[in-house]
Amino acid sequence: MKFENLNEKTVKEISKNEPEWFANQRLISLGLFNGYGEDSFNYGMTMKTDVSNIKIDKFISKSNLIIKNDDEDVIILDFKEAFEDYGEIIKSHFMREVNSKLDLFHKTVAQNGLFIYVPKNKNVKNPIVLDYDFLEENSFDHLLVIVDKNSSVDIIEALEDGKNMFRNCISEIYARENSKINFFSLQNLDKTVNNFSKKMAYIGKDAECNFYSFEFGGKINHSQIFSKLMSNGASSRINGIYFSNEKQHFNLGYSSIHESDNTFSNILTKGILDDESNTIYRGLVKINENASNSNGYQKEDTLILNDKAKADSIPNLEIYNNEVRCSHGASIGHLDKDKMFYLMSRGIPRESCVKIMIEGFFSEIIDKIDDKILIKELVEIINNKVKDEY
Repeated sequence: MKFENLNEKTVKEISKNEPEWFANQRLISLGLFNGYGEDSFNYGMTMKTDVSNIKIDKFISKSNLIIKNDDEDVIILDFKEAFEDYGEIIKSHFMREVNSKLDLFHKTVAQNGLFIYVPKNKNVKNPIVLDYDFLEENSFDHLLVIVDKNSSVDIIEALEDGKNMFRNCISEIYARENSKINFFSLQNLDKTVNNFSKKMAYIGKDAECNFYSFEFGGKINHSQIFSKLMSNGASSRINGIYFSNEKQHFNLGYSSIHESDNTFSNILTKGILDDESNTIYRGLVKINENASNSNGYQKEDTLILNDKAKADSIPNLEIYNNEVRCSHGASIGHLDKDKMFYLMSRGIPRESCVKIMIEGFFSEIIDKIDDKILIKELVEIINNKVKDEY
């Protein structure tokens, strides 16, 4: 991955009309970025994401965003609007953790920042929808969500289009005491896009944050989700669906970090590969020493439709406390010929049989979704990925 023409002049151009402290953060991050070693995308002899042909030399971020929200109590503002009344909150929450060169890059050039705040004791009835339509320009979007005590909200993020672009997005989600967040991300970008996204959740006492990640688009799609269970009673579920085809490369990393006692996490991923696509799945459940009586699980199931496709799975457990329950599992298989024969013997065309079996494979996660419009869009994308013949 090559970064060209990223210098102080460029950063100052990006920083126009921003608070001094935010602009200074950019310049500090730029200095750290320039001295930081290259990120590694290698995970073994044959497991790697090849980023050598990615070159970023344009740093003005552009995209179209349509926001659907019918609750007037929820604050949704562009960062430049939010700085005036919520600057201190942004300052104390924005990019709290930086763990890589790409993180430093994002902190240097992040634009199109969106701030969402759900006040205390608020049950948001209808989902907040963030509908992104990307152009043929790079995008460095950032999302900061804070859900206050005893509140709940569903957020649906839809990502479409974009051509020959590089996207780098970080979403930070703070679930305060006894709050609940369901975050849905439907990624169906153009197959010429290099997409690098990261979602971080900081989950407080008796709070819950659940991710539903649906990955379909991109040439290279590097997607990470981290759930940090910070306080007693925190819980998180990460549910992931992906379907790669042609020559797509997906690198998916899902992690649950238990940092307090009586916490719960579950990671469930269901993926399908076709044609010459390849995927790397990296799962981690980490239970720290002070996280007694915690439960952590992860499971990844993969269905391969073409012998030229390649799937690698790296499930990990890191356990530093004996008073916990933790497990992991992974499976890789092909379409069941007996089930296919049974369906076809009932007069169902072969293509329909494949779609039925694929929907059945994904149903364990799709059945958890209540939003009918989202389900319809999800099934439509899946069916469009299915070829006429197998």
